[in-house]
Amino acid sequence: MYTIIYIYRIKKVHEQTFLDITEKASEIYLANGALEDTIYLADALHGQHGCTGLMSIIDVAEDEAVYLGQSVFRNKSHYEDVMKQVNQDEEISRLYDEMTKIIDFTRVISATFTTGDRK
Repeated sequence: MYTIIYIYRIKKVHEQTFLDITEKASEIYLANGALEDTIYLADALHGQHGCTGLMSIIDVAEDEAVYLGQSVFRNKSHYEDVMKQVNQDEEISRLYDEMTKIIDFTRVISATFTTGDRK
């Protein structure tokens, strides 16, 4: 499996717009072959069981909410194939433009993870 995560810090005033945009974008990703595309609202950011919390690593303002986005693909080549199709969708470009109006992408954290199949 190949997974991409995004950690978003969203101004609370823009939360509903963010969720509306990500819901529409998720539909496009899934329609083009992504196995999963999910947004999670942070529940506990201070760490548990002796672990360091996310709040120790990133700054989150009082007027912000934290969301985790996760997209799952069979493997990296599947991800690349899906993204070729997604990037040709005019709606995804419009949604990205809308998103740039409400969040600062330089503050979004992203990472990719893979299981044993690294193709």
